[in-house]
Amino acid sequence: MNTWTKWTFLLGIAFYLASCDWVDREQPASVLPRYSPLQVGRFWVYEVDERVYFGENDFEDTRYYYRDQITEEFLNEQGQVAFRVIRQKSLDRQVWENEQAYGLRLAENRLIRLMDNIQEIRLVYPIQLLKEWDSNAFNTRSTEIFTIERVGSYALGERVFPAAVVVRHMEDDDLITFRDNRYEVYAENLGMVEKYSEVFSYCSRSDCLGQQIIQSGRFIHLKLMTHGIL
Repeated sequence: MNTWTKWTFLLGIAFYLASCDWVDREQPASVLPRYSPLQVGRFWVYEVDERVYFGENDFEDTRYYYRDQITEEFLNEQGQVAFRVIRQKSLDRQVWENEQAYGLRLAENRLIRLMDNIQEIRLVYPIQLLKEWDSNAFNTRSTEIFTIERVGSYALGERVFPAAVVVRHMEDDDLITFRDNRYEVYAENLGMVEKYSEVFSYCSRSDCLGQQIIQSGRFIHLKLMTHGIL
């Protein structure tokens, strides 16, 4: 091998190694969907507490269970890999009835959920504290900014998840006309472990204005009980 050929060979190896190193930097581990694993057979069972307000001092409390299971992987109309999730509901975890179906997909490092024909961006990778995005970027609804509020360990009852992400959807309460407090929590290698939502309208008549008497609205709280892969 002459000198010119030798240097050409060595330069080729150098460019190859540099190229490999560049690819690694462009695909950091934080981009991988660690907080939203998508796999056929995965399931999550949630305990659900709900209160629906029909008027002043008129509400109904219920407790039930949701079981979400990924049942199918398919290509959507755009040729993208997507997953079908079947949600079932039970009052006793013995008898389950189909509640609804929805879709999940990961596109351009965004976890997108299709539910009731509405696409929403639920999570964005790589995970970064205070990262913001418009959850309604793929639909015609008004802008709604989601924010990664917290990254780290998270306690849910007696359980502690070492690595979790709190995604704040909204936190607003004018103490006069409305309250809107919503968030979701995703745990590493598990997916969503908690969903909290309270959206109320306060009584705004002159005799109750500012007293924070709930006129209408709904409170719902999902907490992960168990999970697995069938």
